[in-house]
Amino acid sequence: MKQRIEGTGTELYSKHDVERHLDLSAALDVVETTYLEGARGRVLNPAKSTMHLGDDGEWPATNAFSIGMPAYVDWLDVAGMKWAVATWDADVEPPISAKILLFDLDRGEFTAILEGMHLTGVRTALQSVVGLHHLLTEPPDSIGVFGAGFQARFQIRVIDDLVDVGTVRLYDVSAERAADLAADLAPETAADIVVEDTPRAAADADVVLTVTDSKTPVLEESWLRPSGLVIALGSYRELPDETVLGADRIVVDHTAQCLQRGALSDLADRGAVTAADLDSTIGEVIDAADDPLGPAERAIFVPIGLGSLDVALAEHLRTNGMGGGAVRTFEFR
Repeated sequence: MKQRIEGTGTELYSKHDVERHLDLSAALDVVETTYLEGARGRVLNPAKSTMHLGDDGEWPATNAFSIGMPAYVDWLDVAGMKWAVATWDADVEPPISAKILLFDLDRGEFTAILEGMHLTGVRTALQSVVGLHHLLTEPPDSIGVFGAGFQARFQIRVIDDLVDVGTVRLYDVSAERAADLAADLAPETAADIVVEDTPRAAADADVVLTVTDSKTPVLEESWLRPSGLVIALGSYRELPDETVLGADRIVVDHTAQCLQRGALSDLADRGAVTAADLDSTIGEVIDAADDPLGPAERAIFVPIGLGSLDVALAEHLRTNGMGGGAVRTFEFR
């Protein structure tokens, strides 16, 4: 139920607004509820629409792509969309920009435009937290994180805040970048952050989390423990075929979308993985309260990202997170 008194014009939320007012525990509840409602058929979430702008090696030669992520979330009575553009060769950090638009179907108006990258970072990390909560019997003692970029910072911060993890084993192809990230985060995290010299050392963990823009596998199957959880968050192919095909369970956030983009897409393109090979969505896991992994099982969790989560978190922030405080508005009409 919407709590905010509706004003006139479209509300505008900066990155600063989002950072200041988004509570992680409340945001986790929003993500879990939206996953659950999706499994029960009360969320509309088409697969992402992707426009390649050279990142696939084709024309135009700009090494970029854009994605559109529309959604309708019934339990919040909101429609919306996130549009994100990645420009890998641009001299900007992070190389992805995003905006989230919210629409009130009763009023017939756009209600808000939010800066989308901070919300995306938090949402992506919360996806991992949901997987840790529902696919494991207990918090992992160690997590190996592959990648030390924009998303990795959110992963470590948010997981550390919401999950009792002992050690984070961090690896990046740039040792300097990994060391810088660890130094930045160490004063604010309870978990020990160990920068590993080799990817094999980072893979020696209860949970392995890949959050890179690599288009080739970032680890080898032989490096992984026989059981545990692998969370693949990248947009391209981060895992070797053997790791995916040998998994005891494959859990995704959106069946069609995960066959089109992310760790499963290359295998799907070759016909080696189909929808029939996927065990469940994370929403179905939450809804059925499925048994978590057994001590000898390994699962692959591929949450490639849902527009419904972005829209739900943005609407939650708009109606609750700001505490009724003033925001900037603009009258487009």
